[in-house]
Amino acid sequence: MEELSEESNPENLSADKKQRAAYIEGRPDLFKTKILRIKKERSGQGDEDTEGKNILVATRDPGSANALLPVLKELDTDPGIRITAITDGRAEEIIEREFHVEDLTPEDNILTAEKIIGSPNVILIDNSEEKGIDTYVSATFPDTPKILVEDYYANTISFLHILTERNIPLPDKICVMDEGAKELIIKEFPDLEKRIEVTGQPAFDRFATEDTERIARETREKLGLKPGDKLVSFMSTIDGTEKVAHLAEALKRISADFYFIFRRHPRDNTSYEAYRKILADTGIKVIDANDFSTNDIGAASDVVLTTWSTEGLHSIYRRKPTVNIVDKNFPVPEGIVLPLVPVKLGASVGLDSMEGLPEILPQLLDTKSALNRKLNKKMNKYYQADGKNASRIAKIVKQYIK
Repeated sequence: MEELSEESNPENLSADKKQRAAYIEGRPDLFKTKILRIKKERSGQGDEDTEGKNILVATRDPGSANALLPVLKELDTDPGIRITAITDGRAEEIIEREFHVEDLTPEDNILTAEKIIGSPNVILIDNSEEKGIDTYVSATFPDTPKILVEDYYANTISFLHILTERNIPLPDKICVMDEGAKELIIKEFPDLEKRIEVTGQPAFDRFATEDTERIARETREKLGLKPGDKLVSFMSTIDGTEKVAHLAEALKRISADFYFIFRRHPRDNTSYEAYRKILADTGIKVIDANDFSTNDIGAASDVVLTTWSTEGLHSIYRRKPTVNIVDKNFPVPEGIVLPLVPVKLGASVGLDSMEGLPEILPQLLDTKSALNRKLNKKMNKYYQADGKNASRIAKIVKQYIK
């Protein structure tokens, strides 16, 4: 982490720079924002040529980076394209892990980034929950074509409202996962209908080829589970200790026999130990799976619980029974539209209180129950993966480059 210097303090910026800084102000706790140039790996050649088309990518959240990653990999195969990312947080970690990068971050002030970035031909954005980077590039390069990728239902709506309020041009194209996502945006911004393209969510391409059964089998063996043992996981969305305690009390009242795994959100500042203690104190059979990936646990689970996490959609694509618990006793973030689309389509169970878990969970743990059969029918109908979502978005980006 890095504290803001006096000259970098947003309160000391000009009105113009404050406009471009957008929602970066007041967040010295975030990772230092970096400018990273993705370096091409070509046999017998050095780094990429200085000539070519420039794509600027803005990303901060892990969900945002994971959605953009397959698109960036596809675009990076084009020798005529150079990719620069303005990023921080978990997204920065993902980009540095997946690509060879050159750090071009200015030493003094990230708000001088445009001097290093130059004039991008296209800007690729996936709106992050912590605003700042996406609004910064939108305000700094108002005339550059912008492609906005939405990685979860309605999570771009607050971003579009911010752009409208600040009189910043709206994206030229908005790529969404399905018709349900498109309808949610049109309801708020009917004039944008022609700009919205149903491409599918790029991060979901992997479900077209994922060997879920193999991952589940290997993970369950490593967890020490026997054939027939039931595993329930909760995919957190920074829910806090009070909500998790409420969940634990509901799980304690369930008569069915099962093991439980809690997955802490990667941006959650509450320690895993704090959650583990809450769960242990209620006597639930908790498995400490901190050394396993969320992907492994999702594949190994018999039932997945969450609030509105993208991991719930991952479970649906894996044909796992899923419960979206939007408990009326706890606040719902701005931008979450209820009922959630998978619940409305019948592909997930929706609960407005933790109190409903003791009735629902035993049915979901029974693979032959009427509720499970109903969920499977809807999951198969509305959530198919063809593995081409990233390609569709990359094609749109190239069209705007041309």
